[in-house]
Amino acid sequence: MDPHFIELPRVVLVGNGVIGKIPEITRELKLSGKPLILTGPTTKGIAGEKVQALFSNIRPDMEIVQEASYSEVGRIRDKISDIGFVIGVGGGKVIDTGKLFAFKEEIPFISVPTAPSHDGIASDRVSVKDKEFKYSLRAKPPAAIIADIGVLASAPYRLIASGCADIISNYTAVFDWKLGRKKGEYYSEYAAALSLLSAEIVLRSVDIIKEKQERGIRNLVEALVSSGISMSLVGSSRPSSGAEHMFSHVLDSMDSKALHGEQCGIGSIFTAFLQGQDWRRIRNSLFEIGAPVTAKDLGITEDQFAAAMLNANKIRKRYTILDEKDLDKNRIIDIARTTGIL
Repeated sequence: MDPHFIELPRVVLVGNGVIGKIPEITRELKLSGKPLILTGPTTKGIAGEKVQALFSNIRPDMEIVQEASYSEVGRIRDKISDIGFVIGVGGGKVIDTGKLFAFKEEIPFISVPTAPSHDGIASDRVSVKDKEFKYSLRAKPPAAIIADIGVLASAPYRLIASGCADIISNYTAVFDWKLGRKKGEYYSEYAAALSLLSAEIVLRSVDIIKEKQERGIRNLVEALVSSGISMSLVGSSRPSSGAEHMFSHVLDSMDSKALHGEQCGIGSIFTAFLQGQDWRRIRNSLFEIGAPVTAKDLGITEDQFAAAMLNANKIRKRYTILDEKDLDKNRIIDIARTTGIL
């Protein structure tokens, strides 16, 4: 087995009010220079301005991120200079843009999520948009992750449920990774176990997550971090991304308005059926957590669902259960009806 380089976050801080510790963390990490704070139109008022105020003595730059894309990174690079490190305060678009910007500039990145909606808050992966397509790239993991439970618990519940669905889909992602191993692909028992443990933690915490109890939100956040770290361990999204994520990427190209985790959850119900896994447990867990379980919940039609699943294995070269099944539109619709998706 060839050696591979592992780079992980140096600091993970989870708790109430930990945003106020960001300057202290930057000193511990010996980060120098002026920070660039990236945030979103909504998250600016939620936490972005708070972080900016923590560095008021050096007047940090702040930019509002509109989308996660190369053009957005280029726009920010054209406006900003003399930056020592980047702090991303927001959701998926902000975090991914921050990671990509920091990677391009070869400077550290600090992840400050405002919603527990996806495992990208801790991974070395970024999801970027190029014209009508979204695809995953490798960048660098955050130097630090500052997860303030008070901020995360105040996020709209839909975002919390989406984060749960993203983690629950690890069950089918790891199964697909094992299929890839049979084709000679590198496989890590440890990374796979960490990914599955993250899913189990979420499933066991459904009740307290629904109630937005501190322990429940903490369990979800720690599961998201663990899932992200499992990807950094192998330098690939494989531990947490299989056919269900490919299905989600196709829906993105079809201009779906659903959230990433919501799409992955639906995809996981379908692919679990193909894999011979307990798809009912996955579906029931998603339903209980309040995540979508039908195509109608996602806002897509029967034809759109079938088209996305038919084309999922064409979006990237990654061996999954879709490569082992002879699927056509009618078969996909039959399975979707059997599993309650349609």
